[in-house]
Amino acid sequence: MSNNPTTSHPTEADFAITLLSSETLLEVSGRDAVSFLHNQASCDLKQRGNGAACFGSFCNPQGRVLADFTALTLNDEKVLLRLRRDLAEATLANLARFAMFSKVALRDVGDEWHLLAIQGAGCSDVLQPSLGELPNRPLAWAGQETALALQLGQDSEALELWVHAADESALLTTLMAQQSPQENEDHWRAATLRQGVARLEAATSAEFLPQQLNFDLTGHINFRKGCYPGQEVIARMHYKGKAKRRLLLMALPKGMVLQSGAPVYQAERAQAAGVVINVATDSTGETIALVTTTEAAADEGLYGSVAGGTALRVLPLPYAVTFG
Repeated sequence: MSNNPTTSHPTEADFAITLLSSETLLEVSGRDAVSFLHNQASCDLKQRGNGAACFGSFCNPQGRVLADFTALTLNDEKVLLRLRRDLAEATLANLARFAMFSKVALRDVGDEWHLLAIQGAGCSDVLQPSLGELPNRPLAWAGQETALALQLGQDSEALELWVHAADESALLTTLMAQQSPQENEDHWRAATLRQGVARLEAATSAEFLPQQLNFDLTGHINFRKGCYPGQEVIARMHYKGKAKRRLLLMALPKGMVLQSGAPVYQAERAQAAGVVINVATDSTGETIALVTTTEAAADEGLYGSVAGGTALRVLPLPYAVTFG
């Protein structure tokens, strides 16, 4: 398949498929799989199951986020974590340090699965014959252990599809026969950005507290669960302090190019006033970014360089953001 982005054209089913090549799956299996992950992650995995996935993160002892993930518990002894491919090796190494004390096995199984995004009014019609009941709410999943549909946002017509290579259904064949997959993930990423859900990348790993990424607002953190690495620092900020830096959604001026980890500035000030977490271009051609910054800097205006120019424009998020 070509490495160049391709454009997907609607067919009679009127849906689009995107290859999620930047994502992978980690499999945690064994008798202690759920309890092991529960003790390492910021989310409450013991309360998940029965078709409910969850967002979560792994943090270092200083409370900085190493990686974020979406966790899907297949059964009492197997959990799948979907996370960025460029963070998989480091995440496995970090978890392996603690796995020796539990009966678990850790594997990157991304090459054994097809990870796809499917969106459009016709996606339900083509998925339902193979999967049966489809998810109908955010962070719900449906299907079998080898073919899963996961709804991350509010839109029931925008799903992630995880299909194992051993799956014997005609699902993938049916999909590919009706629609050629596109390799450019930008439109799918942009939808995630508009939901205000940050994704850690290699350039931003271990740099930010969860609150600076709004993870306390997007469900990545459960403040009622037990200890995990970094929990004391994260809880102290939640109960005794306030986050002076928060994540905002911003539109970039036309022609501006920024990447994950890039600084943004207040005009004519050399010191960075914020950091770009994610960037994507949506279906309208607008480039948007999630930026962690202070309220004062956002109010004054943020720019892609010290020289100023045209400021980034703040866009609405689907949840309220309060600065400390």
